[in-house]
Amino acid sequence: MSFFQQTNPAQRRLGLAIFVGFVAGIISAFVKWGAEHPFPPRSPLDLFTAACQDPTQALEVCSRAFLNPPHVFLRDYLGIDPTEAVFMFADHVFNWIGVTHMLFSLVFAIGYCIVAEIFPKIKFWQGIGAGIIANICVHYITFPALGLTPPVAQWPLYEHISELVGHIFWFWTIEVIRRDLRNRITGKPDPEVV
Repeated sequence: MSFFQQTNPAQRRLGLAIFVGFVAGIISAFVKWGAEHPFPPRSPLDLFTAACQDPTQALEVCSRAFLNPPHVFLRDYLGIDPTEAVFMFADHVFNWIGVTHMLFSLVFAIGYCIVAEIFPKIKFWQGIGAGIIANICVHYITFPALGLTPPVAQWPLYEHISELVGHIFWFWTIEVIRRDLRNRITGKPDPEVV
């Protein structure tokens, strides 16, 4: 089977793929957040001066730990205050950055589940390959091109490791949930299995 070979359209369950992607997106968002605790992607000492509106407050508000890609995207592209509270739980603020992480996970999980119904080879290495591709396309190409991060060559090694590990666990979780729920709900194997 070639990488772009498609499944039989009669065997596809695209509506189910959207539902399963929604479930996988929510659960895997927590996995991605959790992966950043032992492997934080950015240090408070890493500065992002190009996105810093007031360089005199360098360590306070110009740290890459503060000016992460969702923060810069919300502030510069959508005009939303990323630190504004969306809701509080147990006296902890859940802000727009958290919403962005959840939406990011939902979009990628739903997209992955739909693509997996049509192009089954995207599931290579139990979704890990798709995670590596997503990491490269988003973090190495799109974010720098949009000015959401400094140039890739300026990143510290630990940021590369953190993003790679996070994306591997994130997409592996999406694939495990996708396969289990799809197969349980339909009572059948994936569409490429005859």
